[in-house]
Order: sequence, then C-alpha cells, then structure tokens
Amino acid sequence: PALAGILPSYHKRLVLMDCGSNTNCKPINLLQFAQMSSIYIRDALGVEKPAIGLLNIGTEETKGNELVRESYNLLKEKSPELGINFVGNVEGRDAFSGKIDASLKKNVLSMIGSVPALPSLNRFKKMMDYKEYGGALFLGVKKPVVKAHGSSDAKLFEFTVKQAEQFVNNKTVEKLTAEFEKISKEKDTEEKIAK
Repeated sequence: PALAGILPSYHKRLVLMDCGSNTNCKPINLLQFAQMSSIYIRDALGVEKPAIGLLNIGTEETKGNELVRESYNLLKEKSPELGINFVGNVEGRDAFSGKIDASLKKNVLSMIGSVPALPSLNRFKKMMDYKEYGGALFLGVKKPVVKAHGSSDAKLFEFTVKQAEQFVNNKTVEKLTAEFEKISKEKDTEEKIAK
C-alpha cells in the first residue's frame, strides 16, 4: 500500500504517491503506485487522463539513483499498456509551479492597494491551507483507510472524516481492486496464448 497525500498546487490538486508509508520500494512498486494513482485521480477526482510524473532531481532520463532510473524505464515501457499517462521525470519545483507576490502588506500604500484583491487572496489562502485537504489515503489496501497526522486539530480531522466519506462513496477501493483484477486476467490470458 501507498499513502496518497493530496497537496495544493497552482491550478489544481496534486496527489503525492507514497508520501511516507514505504522505506524500501522496487521499480515494480512505483509502477503499481502509478497505476493506483491514475485510477484514483480518474475515478474519484474526475481527471480523465491524469499526468503521472516521477519525482526526481532532474527531468532527464539518466538522472537520479538506480531505483529512480530503473523505475523510469519500467514506467516508460509499461505505461501505454496499463493506461498510465506517464509524463517522465519531474522536479519538485515543477509540481508546484506558479508565482505569488507575498509582499502586499509591506507598507500602508500596498495595504490599501491590496483591499480589492482580498477575496482572491482569501480563496488562495484557503486553497493552500493543508487542513482543507484532510489526511492521506492508503491506496492498495482492502478497505478504505485515511491517515491523519498525529498533530491534527479539529478542523483537519473534520476534513479527514469528509475525505474518508468521499473515499467510501466513490467506491475507490472497489474500483482499484476491479482494475487490478482486470489487468491480472489480461496478463494471464496473454501468457496462456503465448504458451
């Protein structure tokens, strides 16, 4: 299983797969995480063809440690047949692209000038508040599980409960299970035909 953390980004939400549940992954695990996140983002968040990137120290295929390079090659090879829209390596800065001006309250004139922008700033503040996103989903388990941080306050816990409710209502676990069973049956059929 992998923790799927939902994070704010410039135009939309970002799902960070395996944000703390595994310490020793293999390339096959990262391929499975890409499958799970694709299914989850498509079915639960309504993104028809989610872009899946491999977080790395650079965008070139040759960058990163052995695990990342091998995972890149496996994702590149298997993504088309598994319906994964693999876009390649991405750097951390690419995931959160967009610039903001944080100096609006520097002096009286800038404070007065910021008044018309307050509704937009408040929406942006809400969008960037980690408490609005609840906990992290466990994808790859048999029952819906959402993990909240030990330092969660009432607001974060409220959103975590709402997130868990959405997780159940969207039948995410069932959809993931069905998709992986379908892939497994297709591979079994291909192997029997090959023999």
